[in-house]
Amino acid sequence: MHQRRAWIAENLTRGVSPRRLVTRLCESGLAPEQALAEVESVAAHPAVVQARARPPRHRELEALLEARATLYRQEHSADGAPRVERRWGLSPEEFFARYYHRNRPVIIEGLMADWPALTRWSPEWLAERFGGEPVEVMAGRESDADPDFNAERLRRSLPLRELVARMREGGETNDVYLVARNSLLLREAFRPLLADLRAPAGYIQPDLTVPDSVHLWFGPAGTLSNLHHDHLNVLFCQVFGRKRFWLIPSCETPWLYNDRGLYSAVDILAPDVTRFPDFARATVHTCEVGPGDALLIPVGWWHAVQALDVSLSVTFVCFDRAARNAEWRDYWIGPQPEKVER
Repeated sequence: MHQRRAWIAENLTRGVSPRRLVTRLCESGLAPEQALAEVESVAAHPAVVQARARPPRHRELEALLEARATLYRQEHSADGAPRVERRWGLSPEEFFARYYHRNRPVIIEGLMADWPALTRWSPEWLAERFGGEPVEVMAGRESDADPDFNAERLRRSLPLRELVARMREGGETNDVYLVARNSLLLREAFRPLLADLRAPAGYIQPDLTVPDSVHLWFGPAGTLSNLHHDHLNVLFCQVFGRKRFWLIPSCETPWLYNDRGLYSAVDILAPDVTRFPDFARATVHTCEVGPGDALLIPVGWWHAVQALDVSLSVTFVCFDRAARNAEWRDYWIGPQPEKVER
């Protein structure tokens, strides 16, 4: 009870509406009348009343971000539609100075030229080499209105051979996807795949056996990761197939309807600007990455990703700097009430 009331108080003082909190409590198992009574009780506490009455600091921060977003749009308006720069032969020094530290995306060509994976990896090769190994995937995504947010409950296990067969026979689909959180490359059976990768010298720390430093993504044409941001910088490397990206600057977060966690409520394939009018103000970059392309997704930048073909991708998060990465703060709006204490 105490923990739940503390969660309600924290979110009320952060500006979350009482209605949202009642809904979340009901979803976790509390009866509607009890949920409403608890939220109203906490809201009436003098400390909470005082905290909610203070001028919201977030308005000041939003004003600052809006000014930065205006400057960003002015910088890019002369070039027509916003685009992501493509560079060949980009040195690590310029990469960090011009893009990583300035929180700007860039597509780097030629960075993966020495990867055996570029010429060896394919769905069929993986099925032949590892076909009997079970892999964990997110399955049933098309029957879930919010598959990325509900990924934990969509976890399933199936032989890799079966996954490849489903990809090749099913055409475009968003129903099944092997994503980074499955941590496939941490498993002993799949460690040989690391030998087909190379940590880009000067960009990424060289020891790829460090836990959670490199991840694999594998899915059919049609997989979609809807609009979200990451809490780390990510170097996204495309090995097989093509993917389309939509990217929006981190300074435009106030217009992205970040209703929970790191996700936006906006459907990138069909933005409803009547329901989400501020999204019309967003500076949306689009680009395509193919085999051999490496894309820097800067920390905090909003992005959506759609596979145009059967796709294999690798991501790195440990950069060749002492700090390894720059992490955004905890992106959840308060701790989540995982279970109800009656």
